[in-house]
Amino acid sequence: MKLSRTWALTDIVVRAHILNPLWRSRDARREHRCNVAKVAIPRYLKRYVPAPGTIPETTPLRDDKNDKVFMFWGFKPQPPLVEACMRSAQKHLTQPVLQLNEKTLFNYIDLPGEIMDKQRRGQIAIAHFLDICRVELLHNHGGFWLDATGFVVSPIPQNIVDQDFFVYMAGDNVGSPYSFIQNCFIRGRKGAYLLEAWRQTIHNFWLAEPREFDYFMHQLMFKALVQNDPVAAKYFNEMPHIDQDPTHAVWWDIANKPFSQELFDKYTSGAFFQKTAYNAPWAKNPIPGSVADVMINKMNK
Repeated sequence: MKLSRTWALTDIVVRAHILNPLWRSRDARREHRCNVAKVAIPRYLKRYVPAPGTIPETTPLRDDKNDKVFMFWGFKPQPPLVEACMRSAQKHLTQPVLQLNEKTLFNYIDLPGEIMDKQRRGQIAIAHFLDICRVELLHNHGGFWLDATGFVVSPIPQNIVDQDFFVYMAGDNVGSPYSFIQNCFIRGRKGAYLLEAWRQTIHNFWLAEPREFDYFMHQLMFKALVQNDPVAAKYFNEMPHIDQDPTHAVWWDIANKPFSQELFDKYTSGAFFQKTAYNAPWAKNPIPGSVADVMINKMNK
């Protein structure tokens, strides 16, 4: 039996919040909410996973020499941190970097009218709209997506370039572990099964639903896909499962510490990019001489 959206939301609110005693510690309450969400939301999203056989298994287009890295910033002025991230990508990545904005984005994608109408009416927030667009870009062109707040320190590792599809796993140490995967970096060759099936799940959801009901809807649609589609599960199990933790080593741990090359190299050694946040106080007003200050104002110039 399929729960309606209202019943699904009510179930999550009751179990995650009402039946979450206030005498528990803050961390315990948060863990309880995550445990409810990571099961209940993908269970609801199962209805949007394409029916078996709907997505054909085809050989992905392996045209790595023509791969591009797509980055996007639009709808608001570009802050200095984003400018620094864009410079870092241009400097370190071996693939051409396309820096898209709200005017150039639609030279590369064409979304269903119903989804565009919902975005214009404010039913799809900018963050969730870009979730849709990043998968659409890779469906159309293949290559890589990197968030505009990804600060690059080295080329994309060859073992990731060689994948038909790749995302980092959420792990247990950063942000909200129930999100399952990280979507600020995606490797997707055109025609890759996981990419195509995820795209169809996303379209199915947004063509039917009035709005999101969790910030991590995009990631949890992917979780619902690999939990309920045996073909998707096969390809997902073949994908390297790499924890996102090394991509978050700098910005929340040492951004306000005095910069030294040794410290920076140590904290960036585990990943080719570092996830940042443009709205963090140390992004807007970095402490002079700090790691954040050097990243924003001195590196890659």
